[in-house]
Amino acid sequence: MARALIVVPPESFSCGQYRQMRQVLTEHGFQVQVASRSREEIKQPRCSVTPDVSLDQIHGSSYDVLVFIAGRGNRRLLDAPEAHRLAREAVSAGKVVGASGLAVGILANAGVLTGQVAAGPISLAGLLHERGAIYTADPVAVAANVVTLRRSEAFPIFAQQLLELVMRKARAGEAA
Repeated sequence: MARALIVVPPESFSCGQYRQMRQVLTEHGFQVQVASRSREEIKQPRCSVTPDVSLDQIHGSSYDVLVFIAGRGNRRLLDAPEAHRLAREAVSAGKVVGASGLAVGILANAGVLTGQVAAGPISLAGLLHERGAIYTADPVAVAANVVTLRRSEAFPIFAQQLLELVMRKARAGEAA
């Protein structure tokens, strides 16, 4: 069974994106885990989540797909070494990685977007450029095994792109 990790910020995350991503992954047979800075419940007005694991307990190479969910709370993860390590491990292992909204900045700060086209909020354009990424105002960008999302309205496309990459990698693995 394929394994997926959804990373949520320790506060103020997109409940809608979290729910949609979890549903899509579950419907496609993924074993889904949720991670954040700690395993303490994260309460929001529209939902609450209790992470299964904390970021310092896991390795990015252990999952087929990692998804960093949008939210203002990602400001607390932009400079978090454990989030950067997780992203770098996943990318180095050839895993599929996605990030939406401010979470795109986590990938930029981890150094995994260098030389890659990346979508994200316009407020991240400067950071992406500073970290060597090529900013695009497109709703979704796919570069190698990394998918980034600029606007929530395009979340279904983002989720579909992530799934297609994972399925393509699975087929390639079966053929090898």
